[in-house]
Amino acid sequence: MNYIFSFSSRNSAIRFLDAVIASGGKAKLVSAPVNGSGCSLAVKSPDYHLCQNVLNCGYYTSLRNIYEFDGQTYKSLYRQGNY
Repeated sequence: MNYIFSFSSRNSAIRFLDAVIASGGKAKLVSAPVNGSGCSLAVKSPDYHLCQNVLNCGYYTSLRNIYEFDGQTYKSLYRQGNY
């Protein structure tokens, strides 16, 4: 299972990616699965709990969506409104 963290800011997506990797996690930059979320750049990682810890320790106001991806379908776990 993979998780996709979609951001409206390229800078925030790259900063989040760096923080996940620095915390010992595996992650990579991918295109966001749904258009309309700003820069359409996202971070894909198999470690949801590590990514949640990184989100809780940082300031990522541009986080727009979190998706669970099983290889075929996306399930929205979080969606920020009004963007």
